[in-house]
Amino acid sequence: MATVEYAAGSFLSSQYIAATVIIAIAGLLIFRLVSGNKQRLPPGPRGLPLLGHLHLLGMYPHRSLCTMADKYGPIIYLKMGSVPMVAVSSPELAMEVLKTQDQHFASRPQFVAGRILAYENQSTSLQPNGDKWRFMRKVISQELVTGKRLEMSQPVRAQEVLNTMEEILSDGQKGALVDLDVKLTQLVLNQTTLFNFSMKYYGRKRKDKAEKVEEFMAVVKTLGGTKFFLAEEFFPYLGRLDIGGVAKRLRGIAHEADNFYNAILKSHRNEDGSPRVISEKDQDFVDVLFAHQKENKINVSDDLIKAAVQDVIVASSSTSSATMLWALAELLRNPEVLRKVQKELDDVVGRERLAKESDLRDLPYLRCMVKETFRLHPTLPTLFPHFNEAAQKIDGYDIPAKCLVMVNVYSIGRDPKLWKNPLDFNPDRFLNSEMDVKGQNFELLPFGAGRRMCVGYNLGLVTVEFGLAQLLHTCDIFLPEGMAPENLNMDEESGTSVTRKDALLVRVAPRLPSHVYEKAGMSLL
Repeated sequence: MATVEYAAGSFLSSQYIAATVIIAIAGLLIFRLVSGNKQRLPPGPRGLPLLGHLHLLGMYPHRSLCTMADKYGPIIYLKMGSVPMVAVSSPELAMEVLKTQDQHFASRPQFVAGRILAYENQSTSLQPNGDKWRFMRKVISQELVTGKRLEMSQPVRAQEVLNTMEEILSDGQKGALVDLDVKLTQLVLNQTTLFNFSMKYYGRKRKDKAEKVEEFMAVVKTLGGTKFFLAEEFFPYLGRLDIGGVAKRLRGIAHEADNFYNAILKSHRNEDGSPRVISEKDQDFVDVLFAHQKENKINVSDDLIKAAVQDVIVASSSTSSATMLWALAELLRNPEVLRKVQKELDDVVGRERLAKESDLRDLPYLRCMVKETFRLHPTLPTLFPHFNEAAQKIDGYDIPAKCLVMVNVYSIGRDPKLWKNPLDFNPDRFLNSEMDVKGQNFELLPFGAGRRMCVGYNLGLVTVEFGLAQLLHTCDIFLPEGMAPENLNMDEESGTSVTRKDALLVRVAPRLPSHVYEKAGMSLL
């Protein structure tokens, strides 16, 4: 996924900067002399004046925090400029934050970027703990991702998977390398937009929608892949200065995204602006939220709906498709695991029909392979930051009020005390294990746990498992000619989530008899 990177440059005079630094340091020293520091804070490295530990995190904070945990232990205290932060990296302390003291750490920090990009932090993932967040979570869990609605939408998901497999095989038959990044990202986004907005943007029959496709992809790439340094996040007193013009650029991105979301809302309204009338079984996410706009207790504004729309778009593009790509890359690097997955598919599904979602329960090795991918390559390696309004304690240490609390699931997943040969991709480790990803096993937390656990985890899980099952059953995939498995680049690209840096280009061939594809209505030419 393309990445737009904004670096904070300085346009202030050196004298002004020097004066600001001197005043800030003097204020900090006076505060410490007056208030004293009797807190028993968690251990951590020595920081710098003003910067704190910002310079130690680098482009891959989850890796830096993992290295620090090796030296200082499973709980670390850092200062991000003037903002306190605690990172935990053990199952026991993850449980402490996400379950035992969930009520104390269930809020979210109110990021400046969230104010600009997410309609004053109104997206469900960024909202602070409160009535509006509880309302949105209730709507999503009880009206959107229910078992009944997922079952009703199954044919749509299956058809989109089939369409994507047809495109992959057709391109492969032409002898070209297939870019699985593009294909799987478009698959997940089509499934997401159909389920939530009754709209589809990609496919062979969407040639007339080229302009909309480009507009949509620009929004997704920008929001999902943007990296930036916004000084005001960590140095609030610099807010009005907008060093480097980053806030201005973010407002430009927000304006472009807002135009796109307005079009989605408009498509769900009548000409007079009233919500369209549609049967309950055909209602999508936007219809459901429009129906709640008449309620007086919670203000379901258009901005709240657009923030929710943005949430599902960014989440789908930066998690489900990324997980599938990590899994496929690991399978290509580990051909013996790929053979075991495909053998299981042949044993369970056979070679005379295509896989169905109902087959997943009978594919334990494939599901173990997905768990192993979550363990080794979590796309949200520190989850979303948690936040405590009041001072608390973790493991006997004092946690200051208004502290960023990070759960480093990346570090937990690679801890040699928990996993034998943790850097090896070995799905067998989950065979005969009751461990799952539903927030009860704190060694494996791709969707988080507790109040802030991803409410749509069941949809995300079936999207990943079934997409991989259908691809690996219908297609044989190979690395480009002459590339050895060990030479496949597994570098990360860090943005909103952690994805593969390089596109996954593969050779593809059909692996089932031709009449199976024909019976399913697939044209491979």
